[in-house]
Amino acid sequence: MYNNEPFIFHTSGSSGKAKTVKKSYDALLAEANDMAEFFKFPPDVVFVSTVSTEHMYGTTFTVMLPEVLGCKVDAERVFYPEDMKDYEKFVFVSTPSFLEKLAKYKFTFKHKPLMIISAGAKLTDDVFEYLQGISEGVTEIYGSTEAGVIAYRQSSKDNFKFFDNVMYENGKIKSAYFDEPELILSDELEFFEDGFRIKGRTDRIVKIQEKRISLDAVESLLNSNELIDASYCLKLDDKLCAAVVLNNRGREILREKGKLELIKILQVYAKADDAAVRCKKWRFLFNLPVNGRGKVNGQRIREIFNTNLTYPYVIDYSLNTDSTWFDLIFPHESNFFRGHFTNFPILPGVVQLFFVKEFIKDGFNFDFVPKKIKKVKFSSIIKPDEKIRLCLDKSANAIDYKFTNGEKVFSSGTFVL
Repeated sequence: MYNNEPFIFHTSGSSGKAKTVKKSYDALLAEANDMAEFFKFPPDVVFVSTVSTEHMYGTTFTVMLPEVLGCKVDAERVFYPEDMKDYEKFVFVSTPSFLEKLAKYKFTFKHKPLMIISAGAKLTDDVFEYLQGISEGVTEIYGSTEAGVIAYRQSSKDNFKFFDNVMYENGKIKSAYFDEPELILSDELEFFEDGFRIKGRTDRIVKIQEKRISLDAVESLLNSNELIDASYCLKLDDKLCAAVVLNNRGREILREKGKLELIKILQVYAKADDAAVRCKKWRFLFNLPVNGRGKVNGQRIREIFNTNLTYPYVIDYSLNTDSTWFDLIFPHESNFFRGHFTNFPILPGVVQLFFVKEFIKDGFNFDFVPKKIKKVKFSSIIKPDEKIRLCLDKSANAIDYKFTNGEKVFSSGTFVL
């Protein structure tokens, strides 16, 4: 069935640079055999997944492991909680970003999964504990595309423990799950008597204005702010940039006081060599975009920062499989209002179309180039600083959009996929 050709995987590119990783079938099989021995799932369990088999995590836990165990796999990947089928005995393979939504909306399964398996990023304690309440068990996997599985934890109170056949010494690991003699970990680990914690990635150190800055440290400071739910930092043109997801109170301040005042409140410093480096560019997003592995999509965030247009404020939103909406405010200081009817600024039609495409990308979590845009109608003008709802309705081959305020429709049209 299998030949000697290597399996080809791609890293997530969370640092902005994706790379190709080759794995032999023997390495994948050794990993699957050990995971089968570790979990001991019975053959009548169905594997249900939100992750793609194009990535290492998906291949390990939704292809190789079920094959070794003799279990069935639901071939339809889950994109939204409402896509879940009613299995009585199943394992749910997912990512932190998806599982966080389950906790946020208090989702419960019709039947508790035998196990929820998560990988890609660390689960917060609150999410971990919520998942334990709606399942028979939770296992968080620590690993990488290059190394495969490395360690695990099965409680929010636990530290990570290495799998039995993974050897660690002086920042390097050895196992049968990859073809090289050893690999250097990109994470800094902190050890305790009962395991270890992940302090941060050693390769997320950047130089800005001749100062060494830990992007993880800046994110940690931002995330400790009472107005912030999540953040992602990057270096762009020798500037420290922060993409931030605000909580409800943060969005209220953004709406009431504007971006500049909010930045003054949020402004944090990353200490390096006793010098302070300030975040120079900000984007306030409704959510951090993720890739198919559930990891923060650094390339997409970089793309957003490289966009010359001022992003609207997202005051509220609702995400669903085929229908979603965003409450937006286009602030008067936005660069696309400058010189466009100076004494009577209105939102240009081309800007409306641009942001429809942007919110389609992130609202439905897929990139696309529309074949055409049809039925475009501009019914009323959109002025600065008024709350506008963007409604998106997806069908098999198109996405309809409307900018509205109550019963009033400002513009509408259809993006053909």
